[in-house]
Amino acid sequence: MKKMERMRWLGVSLLLCLLLAQMAFSSVRKSATFDEPYHLGAGYAYLRTGDPRLSWEHPPLVDGLAALPLFLRSDVVLPLDHPTWEQADIVNFADVFLWQANFDRAKDLVVAGRWPVMSLAMLLGLTLFLALRRFASESVAWLGLILFTLDPNIVGNGRLVTTDLGLTCFLFIAVWRLGAYLSRPTTFNLTLAGLAAGLTLCTKFSGVLVGPVFLLIVLLYQPPDGRELSLGQRAVALVGMGLLALVVVWAAYRFETGPITEAGMPLPSPTYWRGMAAVYRRVQASTPTFFLGRTYDTGPWYYFPVIFALKTPLPTLTLLGLGLVRVLGRWRQAVLWLVPAAVVFAATIASPLKMSYRYILPVLPFAIALAAESVPSRCHIRRIWQVGLALLVIWAAVSAACIYPHHLSFVNELGGGPKNAYRLFSDADWGQNLVGLRDSLVAQDVASVELSYFGSADPAAYGLSFHPLPAFRRVLAGPDFFGYNPYMPPPGIYAISTTSLQLGLLYRHRDIYAVFRDREPDIRIGYSIHIYRLAYPPDMPLNRAVVVGPAVADLPPEALGVQPGYRLVTKWAGPGAFVLAAGGPARYIVEATVPPSSVVEMLLTGADLLADARPLLEILPGDPVPVTPDGEPVSLPASFDGGPALAGYELVETTVAPGQAVELITYWRVEETVAPPLAVFVHLLDTDGVALSQWDGWPVALSGLEPGDIVVLHHPLVIPGGAAPGLYTLRVGLYRPPHGPRLFVAGVDHLLLPSVEVSK
Repeated sequence: MKKMERMRWLGVSLLLCLLLAQMAFSSVRKSATFDEPYHLGAGYAYLRTGDPRLSWEHPPLVDGLAALPLFLRSDVVLPLDHPTWEQADIVNFADVFLWQANFDRAKDLVVAGRWPVMSLAMLLGLTLFLALRRFASESVAWLGLILFTLDPNIVGNGRLVTTDLGLTCFLFIAVWRLGAYLSRPTTFNLTLAGLAAGLTLCTKFSGVLVGPVFLLIVLLYQPPDGRELSLGQRAVALVGMGLLALVVVWAAYRFETGPITEAGMPLPSPTYWRGMAAVYRRVQASTPTFFLGRTYDTGPWYYFPVIFALKTPLPTLTLLGLGLVRVLGRWRQAVLWLVPAAVVFAATIASPLKMSYRYILPVLPFAIALAAESVPSRCHIRRIWQVGLALLVIWAAVSAACIYPHHLSFVNELGGGPKNAYRLFSDADWGQNLVGLRDSLVAQDVASVELSYFGSADPAAYGLSFHPLPAFRRVLAGPDFFGYNPYMPPPGIYAISTTSLQLGLLYRHRDIYAVFRDREPDIRIGYSIHIYRLAYPPDMPLNRAVVVGPAVADLPPEALGVQPGYRLVTKWAGPGAFVLAAGGPARYIVEATVPPSSVVEMLLTGADLLADARPLLEILPGDPVPVTPDGEPVSLPASFDGGPALAGYELVETTVAPGQAVELITYWRVEETVAPPLAVFVHLLDTDGVALSQWDGWPVALSGLEPGDIVVLHHPLVIPGGAAPGLYTLRVGLYRPPHGPRLFVAGVDHLLLPSVEVSK
């Protein structure tokens, strides 16, 4: 008997180790997914401060567990001095926490934070085995654990710093212990059920579903031996479990008390109840959904049943169908598995938020339990069953091996496999494939890529050199974001997340990448990023458009001059900037302030929509020529290494009073392709070389610029009110932001322009 026990637990351990190996080895090959930085930032802040202010969108339990490995490190920086902490802005705080304060170690922190969630996945697997062995049989338990270990949805979610696997784990444990209490009503079982229910509530706000689950099971469940508690006894036990669960919630918030609203009375865990109300409003607001080739403002009611059918392995679905047939005759014992699955499905179907399989992940262990219940009890069909079961398990194992390490993108054979996932729904793309994209670009010897990334990670933290295209990630917005030409993108190598491909910017511009949508990608990265090599015939005639102000994508094609058979080259400048097109006539669409430049004024005065700037490029102002710090004159245009050349400058006034601004205009000629990032710096220096006023930036899209184009920039330098009268020096140069090196010109890193006089 002891030998059998040892063999049993050795087998269980090996299966759980197989699960861990799939999660751990694939984890290091996946970048941070969309929500992971938010969970990790909130959890670490809570552990360090005890303040739950960032835990308003998710309870702190799993977030805090995930942050434990970070808590044990001494090199993690928590930016509590940033305004986002005071504002309880978890979205922007997480960006600052991971991708700024801890940039060099961010990807390692994400991987470290995944290990506690992997532990919960293993705990869930062990619990599933024990529960099936207790309520069914040994063979049912083994089948359930095998299906669980090989399920891509368990592996994929089990390696992420999110609350979904934690909710799934604690809900299953709570139901297991409730069943144990109803079968054997001891104080120990009641306490465990109440504690597990409390942990479920502390994991995710949708954990409140544990309430109706418990209520229905208490009303419907019948122990196998037929001995049932009275209705009154069950009601008293249910109340006791509920009270214990609420105490657990209160403890998770460190026994916080306070009003839910400003005028309300003090209550335990006010952050929990405020968060639940906020999440309810968020769910009601919904999010656009791409599903089965269509875009919905809110998904159809059948979204979750269909996505469950397409993303659950077919062997599990086959056995689930057989298991449901088997338990029909004893459904009151099977309510332990039936009720939780039905309640979660009903809640998600009724919800307007239709986004991802992860919202129905709590259904999966109960579905696997029902699938495992398909094991027959009649001996005369066991041989046929064993052969069929062996084939189904082999099928599941092959599917698990083939999808590794891209488990989040799994689609079964009904959906056409993972290559077809992006045509069915956006659930294959969580922003997880920056590592694969980097490795692919290195293998192709590609230095940089045009990137539209759906995710919250900073691609630079994963070693990617890229030009940011419009995408959902707000911190990547910049001139090239607004200058992107959706009608005829410039030639180059494009990496586009499949969510961007189907949903554009999610809330707007859903067709911003429609030009790529029907193209076959040159390379697929983990089924969630497509790489396209875009080129045009070399003799294709060009039309040009210069846009000042609005995003290019906000303008209709006819306004830009899109014509069949012509390639459209667009150039974009923000307020206070301008571009003079050197290649020929261009449409100038000006809907923002332009620099107070004499050259720009000549171009725009009396000009039609179509204007030719070429005659003006030879008369750029710039006298006297700038000098080096040693006083050596530098002829214009002055070429900066790796950047544009300073082609001219213009001072609107050379004498200004304190409180007024020095109006400096600079002209920059594009020499070759300009690599981002790039910024101009202009400093107004006093006699001691201290900057009295300064300007930094480059509010012009680099994409679309052609050799010879002139970028015009306006630098208003405000003179402080207490500035002493005298001559002040203008220093100008280029650098790589945010903290990168300066670019050199004539052997120095800046040039000096004529002095400005500050009057009394």
